[in-house]
Amino acid sequence: MENEKMSGQPTEPQNESDISKETKVGEQVKSTDQPAELESEATPLVSANEAQSDSVDELAPEVASEPEVSSEPEVEQEPVVASVPEVSTEPESEQEPEASSEESTDSLDSEAEKSAETFYQDIRQKAEEFVLQPDWAYVSNELANLALKISEGPEPDAEGSKQAIAAFQTLRDEFEARKKAHYEELNQKRADNLERKKKILKQLSDLIEAQNWTATKEIRSIQQQWEQIKLLPASEVDALNKRFDGLLEEFENHKVDRLVKKLQKEEENLTLKLLLLEKIQDLNGKADQASADFVALNDELQDLQNQWRKVGRVPLDRNQHTWDQFYAALDQFSELRYKHDASYRNSVEKALQKKQKLIKEAESLLDMEDLAEAARRVNKLHKLWKKTGNLPQKEENELWDTFKAATDAFNDKKSENLEELRAIEQKNYELKLALIQQAISIKEADNSENGHQKMQDLMAEWKKIGPVPRKKSSKIWKQFKEVMDEFYNQRREHFKDVRKEHKENLKKKNEIIEQLNALADHDDPAIAVQEAKKLQDTFKEIGHVPIKLKNKVWKDYREVCDKIYGNYRSSGTDLGMERKLASEGLDPSTRKEVITSQKKLDAAMKTITALEAEIIQFQEAKTYFKPTNKGNALLDDLDNKIATAKNKLDQKHAEAYELKKSIDLLKNKGSE
Repeated sequence: MENEKMSGQPTEPQNESDISKETKVGEQVKSTDQPAELESEATPLVSANEAQSDSVDELAPEVASEPEVSSEPEVEQEPVVASVPEVSTEPESEQEPEASSEESTDSLDSEAEKSAETFYQDIRQKAEEFVLQPDWAYVSNELANLALKISEGPEPDAEGSKQAIAAFQTLRDEFEARKKAHYEELNQKRADNLERKKKILKQLSDLIEAQNWTATKEIRSIQQQWEQIKLLPASEVDALNKRFDGLLEEFENHKVDRLVKKLQKEEENLTLKLLLLEKIQDLNGKADQASADFVALNDELQDLQNQWRKVGRVPLDRNQHTWDQFYAALDQFSELRYKHDASYRNSVEKALQKKQKLIKEAESLLDMEDLAEAARRVNKLHKLWKKTGNLPQKEENELWDTFKAATDAFNDKKSENLEELRAIEQKNYELKLALIQQAISIKEADNSENGHQKMQDLMAEWKKIGPVPRKKSSKIWKQFKEVMDEFYNQRREHFKDVRKEHKENLKKKNEIIEQLNALADHDDPAIAVQEAKKLQDTFKEIGHVPIKLKNKVWKDYREVCDKIYGNYRSSGTDLGMERKLASEGLDPSTRKEVITSQKKLDAAMKTITALEAEIIQFQEAKTYFKPTNKGNALLDDLDNKIATAKNKLDQKHAEAYELKKSIDLLKNKGSE
């Protein structure tokens, strides 16, 4: 049987524990019940130390080499599988498991006595045990030894022997394939780690080039990332570490310089702030006068405060004391201004009242039944507090502590009643969903001014409803706003058409007004009135005009109509009579004379009617008087009045007769 080829250049390192494993497995093999004959022919197990010094190709004739993984030396150098230049049962010098080799020979001698099938089945079984070991180099070495035993073993004369050999070869091939994939994965990981370290190095280099000597946190993070990456190609390690350490050293050197400069700057800042404190104290001296100009002093103080804020840090041990002095100086100025400045005192008192009111409102939140509304209110109170003017620092701090305690108490209550709050918010959510549906209905049904008012009512109702669950708040508002936007977009499109129609109506009405202006200058006012009435009917049928021009159009229209009817009234004609006479064929001049005579006749007939009524009244009055001397005088007076009235009545009858006669003559003349 031909010698089996063995792959075997592993690339993983072995440590003392690995060597120990190898020795233990060797002892396990020794203890296996093997024929003495086979044991005497077996090659002794190769130790891990020897595996690092010998070539795989010398292990057995025609043993295949391990697929090449990497030609570069690496950080974690894997051991090389040992080779046995010459198979011998004698132990080699300085061989650690010497006794084990002798025992292995005895075991193989006993194995030789077994049948060939048992021999190869034992080898297959050992191979199955070896491939479960975690040490790639050790397993590869042991499989090579087993392959050598197979090549020197008895002739496989039975089917069971051949199957055992085939099973062994399959186990070995599968193992070598896994090992190759494992080493390829390691090499890929080394390559990936190399790229990661180069990127980290680039980050560090960029910080150094930018002279960002305050980036201590960033540097610490970079160091942690660097140290976490272990597996690398050996040829790159020294250069990378040298470059990295050099950059770190440069940063640390500049960091020390920066700290020194920082301390110096803090001392300078302290000097500046103490100088500003002196100026504020001088300002307070000026403020402690009844005639102090607090407008100018306050401007000066604001300037000093701005300078204070621009000055950087001071030494830590002086920082708190410096700030305490600063706030004390500001409080002193506020007290002096409150004492001498009436307008400031008034504004402070107003701010004080507002903040006290906000505190009461915050305290009342605990008694509100609607937790959701109270939660919304507490946020609003915080915003109002920030907008309220400031008080002197001491009073401001005291009021703020009271206000914050009240809002914190409510927040504690809210936390204790989260389930109730969530139920209220869910109910509000459902109410707002219903409003969205109403808005959709309005959008689809009505684009008129009525629809606009309905939408405004929905918006007002939306604002009255309390908050909804926070996660749903933005989404539901977006839905409602989208419906509103769609409605108003449609409404704008609708009114684009309406505006177009209004412009056309404006044009039509202006044309009618021009025609009416022409009628105002007509020679025959009666005909002008007749034509004007037709144009007026048309004018009324035309729809609206642009609202900005509505008043002007109506003014022009009324003015020209008034002019036409004024002309007619001044002419003394009657429209009804004019139409009647025109239908009888009378010309305008004759119609005018007839109408004038008719008006006189009407006036005479009216007077006749009045005189007749007056005479009847006088005659009835006579019946109320008794025939006495005094009564006779009254009766005589009534008789005189009756006589006078009858005289006038006769005259009016005569006048009416003449007028009727004149009218008849004019009509007869005009109709001829």
